[in-house]
Amino acid sequence: MFCFQCQETAKNTGCTIKGVCGKPEETANLQDLLIHVLKGIAVYSEKLAEFGTLDNETCLFTARGLFATITNANWDDARFAAMIREGLERRGRLKDKFLAAYKEKNGKNFDEALHDSATWYSDDDAEFA
Repeated sequence: MFCFQCQETAKNTGCTIKGVCGKPEETANLQDLLIHVLKGIAVYSEKLAEFGTLDNETCLFTARGLFATITNANWDDARFAAMIREGLERRGRLKDKFLAAYKEKNGKNFDEALHDSATWYSDDDAEFA
């Protein structure tokens, strides 16, 4: 386990065993993965903003996702898994919109490398934690 999400971390460097707050390792891993997925959403949101497109519902989802990861507020692993699945779906839709807009404007496919948060995918909940 590694968790550095709060002020209660051991020596302010992060917990490497069950959190000082009592958070289980699986929950910390799910929170980290949710944040990773939200970063991927941000990658495509920023790319789409260059084309004047903003998805307000996804912006709200991102804010709610970040808030869900605050320490001692939510350790519902099933909820985190559901948010990760929804985030991956939202990221996929943003990706499709961006790729279409890019091709329409530039006459070619987008071929730049993107951060892993924009490309990682799994539909297997067992891989989440």
